[in-house]
Amino acid sequence: MLYDWAHSENHFLRDSIWAFRAEEFLRAGLEPPRCEGYHGFWDRFTFASSSAPLIYADSNVHAGHLTPTHYFLSDLATTAWEEVHLFDAHHDSGYPHDNGPTAFEEWRVQGQFSCEDWMLVHHERGSQLTLTYPAWRPMGDSHPPMVPLRTNVDDKQPVPTTFDAVFLCRSGAWVPSWCDDQFTQLLEDFPGSTHLFPESGWSHPRPDPLPTARRMSDGLGQLRARVPELAVLPMVDAMPASWEARPPQHHAVPPQTNQPPSNGRQ
Repeated sequence: MLYDWAHSENHFLRDSIWAFRAEEFLRAGLEPPRCEGYHGFWDRFTFASSSAPLIYADSNVHAGHLTPTHYFLSDLATTAWEEVHLFDAHHDSGYPHDNGPTAFEEWRVQGQFSCEDWMLVHHERGSQLTLTYPAWRPMGDSHPPMVPLRTNVDDKQPVPTTFDAVFLCRSGAWVPSWCDDQFTQLLEDFPGSTHLFPESGWSHPRPDPLPTARRMSDGLGQLRARVPELAVLPMVDAMPASWEARPPQHHAVPPQTNQPPSNGRQ
């Protein structure tokens, strides 16, 4: 279960856990996997301007805040996109949780959003939503979205839409830190201008976890190699020296007392 990863957007799962996950691949005799399919990705899109703006951050939650105004594409009166297209393995359009909203109407009353339901913000503003799943996930999410959502599966062909702006997220709690150089390449390949989402807590690239993972894997391998040797050690070798030198102990029978037995018999 090498890919059975817990997912949550927090510091530990974004930054600290990747050495342990990489070590699991190495222990299984596999190199930690890399991202695929990003070469030539931007070539499939048509942009309204040669300097089309891209804003990037670690989490998709920031996409819920963005309007055309944030990209300086319109006046302050414009608060909605005509269309929002998401290329993702998850629809980010609301998922049922214990003690959480189960429908769009409940979500709207709650008034909060996260990386799991930021698309609902744009639905509420009147945007038309489209989701493209990757080819490796043609069946999509196990839970249906809470709002109307056009879906399709990526066929690697040019996308027949003209785009005004882009939001790109690294998804560091899902994408390993040993792939940060690939995110850098994807960002640098974008044909327009790129801007970091303000005050988004960005740290890039993250520390490379692979040297630590290889040391952990090597150390565990050496320990496992010694298991047969350790298993046949005489028990005395595992005892403290003070035990070995201790002379046999003789225990005297406790002296008799004048107290009557507990059962009252004399």
